[in-house]
Amino acid sequence: MKKTISLRRRLLFMVVILWMMPVISIYYYLTVSYRNSIIEKTTVLMEEELKNFTSFNARRIEEAINLSKKTSYEQIIEKAWRKYAAGKLSKSELYREIIGNLKSKFYNDNRFVISVFYLSEDPDHIYYTSRKASDYIDNYKMEVEAEAHSITGQDTSDAHVRVINGKIYIIRNLYTTTNYTKFGTLILELNKNKLIDGMPMNTNYELGFYINDTNSIISNNYNLMQENRKEILNQLTAHYSNKIKNKIIHEKTSPFAGVIYQQKYDDFHIGGVLVADETVIFSELRDVYIAIFMIALILIPVFIYMLYFVSHHITKPMSRMIQAAQDIEKGDIGMQIEGEPMPNKEFAVLMESFNHMSSEIKYLFHTAYNEKIARKDAKILALQSQINPHFLNNTLEMMNWQARMAGDVTVSKMIEALGTLLNSSMSRSNKKMIPLSEELRSVDAYCYIISMRFGKRLTIEKEIDENLLQTMVPRLILQPLIENAVVHGVETVKSGIIKIKVYREEDTVILQIINTGKEMTEEDIKRVEDIIHGRYNREDNGAEPHKSMGIHNVNERIRLIYGENYGLVIKPYRERETASTITIPYSK
Repeated sequence: MKKTISLRRRLLFMVVILWMMPVISIYYYLTVSYRNSIIEKTTVLMEEELKNFTSFNARRIEEAINLSKKTSYEQIIEKAWRKYAAGKLSKSELYREIIGNLKSKFYNDNRFVISVFYLSEDPDHIYYTSRKASDYIDNYKMEVEAEAHSITGQDTSDAHVRVINGKIYIIRNLYTTTNYTKFGTLILELNKNKLIDGMPMNTNYELGFYINDTNSIISNNYNLMQENRKEILNQLTAHYSNKIKNKIIHEKTSPFAGVIYQQKYDDFHIGGVLVADETVIFSELRDVYIAIFMIALILIPVFIYMLYFVSHHITKPMSRMIQAAQDIEKGDIGMQIEGEPMPNKEFAVLMESFNHMSSEIKYLFHTAYNEKIARKDAKILALQSQINPHFLNNTLEMMNWQARMAGDVTVSKMIEALGTLLNSSMSRSNKKMIPLSEELRSVDAYCYIISMRFGKRLTIEKEIDENLLQTMVPRLILQPLIENAVVHGVETVKSGIIKIKVYREEDTVILQIINTGKEMTEEDIKRVEDIIHGRYNREDNGAEPHKSMGIHNVNERIRLIYGENYGLVIKPYRERETASTITIPYSK
């Protein structure tokens, strides 16, 4: 059946559609479409700025590398070394030749800070020019010398770009042009301030770059290294790898946005980094938020009034009508809607009609109910006239007295057991729930009668947790199971055992009847399960009605009282044993 949508929901839906959709559309345009457009454009500008910055610095570094290679091609230092090795130049003359060449090529070029050269066979004797203070030699020995000697020991003429303590160095071994013999090593320090000369810079961005590794970063200003930018810088640095040929990656950590652009060149790998404060680069979005705020100031009061109108004039009186109908459904027949008057004429008419209808229903219900009670009382009197439980009980007591007078103790005990069973089954106290101890007394009475019938063929065993004897259980839930165990178990074998177990598992109480007998087949298990759940057709299968009804009745009553998670299960237990298990919730 198709579920009907309430009028209240439909009205709220209409209010949302008519008033909220325009607001949502405007909000979407301003906060999503327009905002995304600004972010997208800003992101593209950031990428272009970083690419230009990185490429510009890379070209300047490549120019410096080419100048270092040109030193080999010009052969001025090589020729001086050859003459010195041949004894045609003295050491001082060699010094003048090398220093002259370094000054003409690097000292007069403001892109370089220092230039250093030493012969491969004498690395401790250096030739250098410097624009720095005279303590440069000490700094060189502490910072650069070890790295330069390491490269000298390699058989390569490639240019090695190194960033050491925030300074950019180009280190390259020089080889002869004829027989490719290494004769010296050239070290150049680049002037960082001249790398980006002539490049227009956006002051909203902090820029820097790595070369070959992340041990040191070259930055165009000191803002990039501030503590509050450390997290975003670490995230960008984590993406750096000198194996990446060409890639751009974005990261974001409020309030900063960052980009890293990596590019591989012949002699080095460079990773440009850009960090921007989003509150600065997205300042245009403040106008958007102001516009949204103004629209909200206008539309929200109107929307609130619409909600109030719908709630006060429609949904609230409708809820009163629905609650009254539910009260009648729960049994409060004849109830009247009282209190404050309805806010409009339509609901006032509905309330008056409802109250009148409720009064009529109460009158008709009580008339029909009294008639039904009269018929029920007449039927009970008719039954009592046929069999009076008090008469049966008195008769059994007289028989018991006669048996005791005759000295027949066995018959006397059987009459007492039968009386106990009759009292329990008739339930003259009309109690639905009884203590487990009382239920077990009825079980003992039934077991005594059955034991007299089967004699030594039947053994009764008990394992009962005495702490559970006061647990309240439905009346007559164990006796039908024992009867079932006798009929389908003990009667089918020469001798049998019925074990009664009562124990607790966490929040549940287990009542279990275990009997020996024939092994249950898959067909037996399916048939018993169908009987328990009321799916078994007894007429077609010839099952005994009262036995089938007994176990079905037990399961049905337990599920009605405790819920669907509890009930009766009958399944094989061990070899040639069947267990009938009742599960109920534990309560103190």
